[in-house]
Amino acid sequence: MNKVKVVTSGFQKDLKGQREKVAHLAEGQYYFRNKKHYIKYDDSAMDKENVIATTIKTDGDRLTLFRRGAVDTEMTFSHGEMTRSMYHTPYGPMELEINTRQLEIHMDEVGANGEIDLFYDLTVNGSPVGEYELHIKISRSDK
Repeated sequence: MNKVKVVTSGFQKDLKGQREKVAHLAEGQYYFRNKKHYIKYDDSAMDKENVIATTIKTDGDRLTLFRRGAVDTEMTFSHGEMTRSMYHTPYGPMELEINTRQLEIHMDEVGANGEIDLFYDLTVNGSPVGEYELHIKISRSDK
């Protein structure tokens, strides 16, 4: 297991065209097992008091995002595919429908370095909510 720095950035665009930038930096761990890349880190970008344990798993073609804590979900992204997931919050569950428009994954299992670019549309409980763009950069940390 290698220590890594995980930088996430992107945009959320609502149905009115309003764009909101998101960005987060975290320390995490990277490992490669059974031909899959795993990146684990704690996400406190939205709420400093409720840290969410986040795991990214990818085989280079598909990406699954696991989030555990104040919210609980398992979201799968695959280029050109529509996937469904449940998003559990303290206020109750929501059904997500994810339309992955673009997914590019470039990972180096030897150096624990990589980049992921993800573009998707999201529908919650049958209602479209917006377009999402997420960029993730993973780099080996010498700490």
